[in-house]
Amino acid sequence: MLKPKKITLVYYSGTGCTKEVCLCFAQQLAKKGLESKIIGLENHDPGKLKQPDLLVIFSPVYAFRLASITEKWVKGLPKSNRTMVAIVPVSGGGDISPNTACTIFSRRILKKKGYHLIYERMIVMPSNFGVDAGKEMNQQLIHILPEKTKEMIEDILTGEHRFLLAKPLDRFLAMLGKGEHLGARFFGASIHPNGTCTHCGQCSQKCPTRNIKMDGGMPKFGFRCILCLRCIYGCPVHALKPGILSSVILKDGFHLQQLKKQESEELSQNQSNFDQKGAWKGVSDYLE
Repeated sequence: MLKPKKITLVYYSGTGCTKEVCLCFAQQLAKKGLESKIIGLENHDPGKLKQPDLLVIFSPVYAFRLASITEKWVKGLPKSNRTMVAIVPVSGGGDISPNTACTIFSRRILKKKGYHLIYERMIVMPSNFGVDAGKEMNQQLIHILPEKTKEMIEDILTGEHRFLLAKPLDRFLAMLGKGEHLGARFFGASIHPNGTCTHCGQCSQKCPTRNIKMDGGMPKFGFRCILCLRCIYGCPVHALKPGILSSVILKDGFHLQQLKKQESEELSQNQSNFDQKGAWKGVSDYLE
């Protein structure tokens, strides 16, 4: 059985879901008597990473691949002598097309730098993009998270190797996703405050790429957006609106902590009302 003494968990999280997965993973490690160091990569210099026995990278999936801020961090890592790595993508749709190739670019970089990838597994969390999965599904995903992270840790410690199986079309879409990363810059530049803006500056302070500057008390958006939506969902007065792709923003916003605080209900597959063969098939498969 694998018994790593030094475990480092690195995450990037736009609106909180990926951070929640990372923290849950750390809690499950602690239950096994294993300590871990947690690093938020948006404020971390990867070149200064002290090589652990096991490095676990948590990242949301944007545009069919890991978030560009995650890929940039991976590129900045120092060379390694076979440090073991696990990658945990976090998505709202599950391990189905077009997400199956989301790790391949980071995987190639890690291999070139001498890291030893031993495990990949996708975690599904409530969707904050395009379509709201609904209260029932969101509750199920939050409820099952500890069990899923526990399974992952058991796999890793027992030496089970597991990887995402990238479909050929998804590999192509992941290449196109690099262009969508570029498109995110234009999405960010189109965001503007409406008349309810209170000039609090929270959006500027919390932007992971320093894309928002305060000018005369008003937020001004540049071209470094990565489409994390933290500013839009985090605005206390809902003052920020995109000029393009406004349909991807959930009408009622996205607040993970509120979802977690919702009253627990008895949940079962028989109660599920989402389409298990359509848009949410990856999620229903994950919950089985």
